[in-house]
Parts: sequence; structure tokens; C-alpha cells
Amino acid sequence: MVDVWLPYDKTEVHIRVPSENLVGVVEARGKPGVKDITDEVENAIKGLFSEKIKVRGKIALALNIPDAHLAKLIVFSIMKEMAHVGLKNEDLTVVFADNPLTPRAANITEQLRGEIVSLGINTVIHDPLHNNTYICDAEDGAKVYLDKVFIESEARIVASTIEPDPYTIYSCCETCVSFGLTSLETIRGILTPILSAENIQERVFRKAIDVSRVAKVNYSISIVRNLSGEVIGCFAGESEKVLHESLEAADPLYKVAFGEETSIVVISSGGSPHDINIFSACRCLENALKVVRRNGAIILVAECPEGYGETGFHQIIRKSGGDLDLLERILRDNFSVSGFIAYRFLRAFKKADIFMVTAIPDYYVSEIPKLKIFRTANESLNYALSKLGTKSKVIVIPHGNSIIPVIREQK
Repeated sequence: MVDVWLPYDKTEVHIRVPSENLVGVVEARGKPGVKDITDEVENAIKGLFSEKIKVRGKIALALNIPDAHLAKLIVFSIMKEMAHVGLKNEDLTVVFADNPLTPRAANITEQLRGEIVSLGINTVIHDPLHNNTYICDAEDGAKVYLDKVFIESEARIVASTIEPDPYTIYSCCETCVSFGLTSLETIRGILTPILSAENIQERVFRKAIDVSRVAKVNYSISIVRNLSGEVIGCFAGESEKVLHESLEAADPLYKVAFGEETSIVVISSGGSPHDINIFSACRCLENALKVVRRNGAIILVAECPEGYGETGFHQIIRKSGGDLDLLERILRDNFSVSGFIAYRFLRAFKKADIFMVTAIPDYYVSEIPKLKIFRTANESLNYALSKLGTKSKVIVIPHGNSIIPVIREQK
């Protein structure tokens, strides 16, 4: 037997897998963080306004950094560069990106916003429903509307962490623009055509890059972190160059090669805050689906103390009753990101059985008829083995949101 511990809210749960069944325990690779984060960031953006951007007007900084300390460091470093060339704090507006595909803690944004305002800097929280300007149609026909404050600034800077995202491969500067600074109409144009696709990540990532080019960003700042949240590198400069450098640093950490598909995938979304509710926890199923064989089983380990979480997500699941065709019609008539995530969640049942190890009461998820609830991971695994065969192979993924599965082609 092999004992594995899986993140579960702020603690862990135990699962015991027979050694003859276990293919492997899959994790992101480790790499130590830099010794001095401040030096890393300041050296990356040194000479920003004297060498890279010639500006005497308004500057917009789009911010997509979930760590308050790191976000503050970026803002302070840019302020220092502005001071060197005689620019004032009031020349800068920080636009907080709002990517609806990536749940963020609103309290961190508000706390950070308060601290930045106290420095005399203007701040805006992007609103996908208001104050967006039509720019053009993207190559695939999606109408691109961008944040009015950002697009009307003389200089446009984007700062983002780059980290795995089950829907877009990575959350990065490009997805910050294409999902965090656009209108709901633009997001609809990106996501609706791939709603029912088997694997969406690469297509969404390419679309995100295409849309981000429309914004004509002058300068990108990308921060790569390891699984523990330590900064391992900061890259700054022209957008495509920064993306290339960031991927070269991030791919060896987060991309994991798999062979043939496996009968049973045991996956945790990564504990708190990733499993705060079903809305957040179900995102990692996109990664599990790339690894599990058809008619196999996925065991999702997620406490979900807040139940369904996002209200619209729960309402659309209840309204559709688990009927994918009905849900697709609803979304084509009245698109919402919570509806898109609900569709992708329910669509997962077409490929595999989904068992959930959670604190949620059975009756609470009765609106999802195919979802089976368990209280322990071992109980769920024993059930899956009894159903699929005692010799079924098992893969365990403790941090399901933080890997990028790459399937090796069989020779």
C-alpha cells in the first residue's frame, strides 16, 4: 500500500492506494525562489520610462497579481521609475483586472486599493459590464471591447503573475487583458465557440493572445512563482518577448507528461482557497479529464465549506437540471461566465464518473444527479475499484489546479 496525503481546505486527507494499482503521484516540480524579491523586480523594470516608454501623459497599469505584498511591490517600483523622469503619482492609474474565470479574494483587492489611493494614485476596478470601448473584431470574429481608462491612456502597462489555469493553460499578462480588461460581450465571443469542445485550454490560450494584441500594450511585467508562492523570476519588456521568457521559466515547473489515459484519477484542487466551494473546486476537472480514460472515474477531493459558492453558478445548475442541451441553449441566449463553468463541470460527466470527497451534504447536490458523495477518500477509491475492476490503474494529483497535463503520443 502507498499512503498519500491530499490538500483539503486548510488540512489534509489520507488515501491508501494499492502499490500494484498506483501509476504515480503527480506534482509540480520545485525550484527555489530568488533571494531578494525587491531586487529582482526593480532590476527587471529599471529604466522603464527613460529607455522603454517615452511618455508625458497618463499611464495605466493593469494589475493581475493575487498576492497583496507582491502587487504593492510592483506599484512602488513603477512609482520609483516615474519619479526618476519627473512623472507624478497622479499620472498613474492602477486598473485592477477582473478575470471572472479566476476566482480572487475581493478583500485583498479592496485592501490594496486603499493603500494605493493613500499614495495619491488613481485606481479603477475593471467592470465587464460598463465603461468599455469597442476597438475592433478579433481574427475569429469576437468583438473586442476594452476597459476605457486603460485603452485611452498614453502608456499601457500590464503586470501579472504567470501560473497554471485549468481553462487557459496559464493565467498571465495576455489573459489579464483578454478576460480581465474586456467586456462580457468579448468574453462571450471567446468562450462560446469552444463551449462543448473536448480540450479547451490551448484554444482559449491562443484566443487570449490574439485579443490581447488588440490592446497594444507598451510594456509587460510577468512574475513566475513556484508552487509555494515564492518568486523565481521577473521578466519585463515587450509583450511577446516577456511571454516567451515566462513560459520558458514556468513550463519546466508545471507541465507534466502523461502516458496513456488512466482508469481512475484522484485529484485535489489544492486545498484552501481552491476548494472553498464547488465553483472554484470544479475547475481542476479540466486537467483530470485529459488524464482519465473514457468511462473511467474521477475522485475530486474538495471540502467546499461554502457549498456551491457563486450564486449564478448554483442557479444555472438548478435551472438546467443537469441537462447539457438545455444549458447550452440558455448560454447561447443569455451568456454568463458562471454558466460557462457550470457547463464545463456538467460536461465532465460525459467522459467519466465523478465521485466527490467533501463535507457537502448529499441532499445539497441532489440537483447534480450523477454526482456521488463520499466522506473519506479511501471509501471513494474502494468504490471506484469495485466498479471498474480491482486491477484498475490509479493516478493521484494532489494540486490539481497547479499542473498542466501534457499527453505523450504513443508510438
